[in-house]
Amino acid sequence: MAARITAYLVALIVGTTLIAGLIVGAQRDDAGPVDLIVVNGNVYTSDVDNPTAEAVAVQGNKILMVGSNRDVQRLRRAQTLVVDARGGTVLPGFNDAHLHFLSGGLALRQVNLLDAETLAEIELTVRAWAGKHPTPAWVTGGGWSYETFARDLPTRQMLDALVPDRPAYLTAADGRTGWANSAALALASITRRTPNPTDGLIVKDARTGVPTGILKDAAMRLIAARIPSPTRDDRISALRAAMDEAHRRGVTSVHSAGESADDLELYDEFRRERELEVRVYAAVSAEPDITNAELDTLDALREKYDDDPVFKTGAVKLVVDGN
Repeated sequence: MAARITAYLVALIVGTTLIAGLIVGAQRDDAGPVDLIVVNGNVYTSDVDNPTAEAVAVQGNKILMVGSNRDVQRLRRAQTLVVDARGGTVLPGFNDAHLHFLSGGLALRQVNLLDAETLAEIELTVRAWAGKHPTPAWVTGGGWSYETFARDLPTRQMLDALVPDRPAYLTAADGRTGWANSAALALASITRRTPNPTDGLIVKDARTGVPTGILKDAAMRLIAARIPSPTRDDRISALRAAMDEAHRRGVTSVHSAGESADDLELYDEFRRERELEVRVYAAVSAEPDITNAELDTLDALREKYDDDPVFKTGAVKLVVDGN
């Protein structure tokens, strides 16, 4: 744990999300050993009366003390790691109030178009990923922006040119629109005769009626259902990747929306093994037409995972406008 906390502070961001328990003031010399001391910093304390300090001491999962270099270093023992912030800012860990932690971890290993600002950059990124990863049965990912396409939405022909050898499916940055190539549409049996699902839209050519490759809201599920589910090893790797990304950005607690029962079990497995290094509050996915039996199942999950400071659940995510 001490090693991981040290990693957080390489970027001069302190975090274990117990920042609310900051203790500002003097401590006795015999207060006990601490794992980590940061000195010579511009420490943001969240205390109106004492907004900044020079140093901070960490013991296990707690911020034990903030104060002057002199006072905090009185807690130093032989095993304490001391980091010199060299005047850098030291902040409490950040809480991300709405993300999709596991699926985000999976996305880190897929095509990432969030930084692609032009059509040329999208083309380069997709081609490069497909060429570097010839083995996966599908090319998946997302992050493209509507503004990148001057007048119309992208088409299956455009994606066919980038990925001609296998199905490809890329979601927009807002998660409300999917872009499929011809191979993906064929695997999902989406044709000119396929009706729009409830709360969804299969965009079709106004003249021919042939699907353009764009699917909106609930229609996205037609493709998503055909994409191979991640393996257990994939999900484990995704959770580790998500935690690493959180550490890199100073995020120490998250509210993750739309998790499944299997996702909850994986989080709890990491918690039991003391490997869950970000605090997770998970909301479980449910359909608007949820049955009483399904509500009972969700209630059982809440009771199973409701009383741990590192991982818990107690909320349900319902989407009533299509996606």
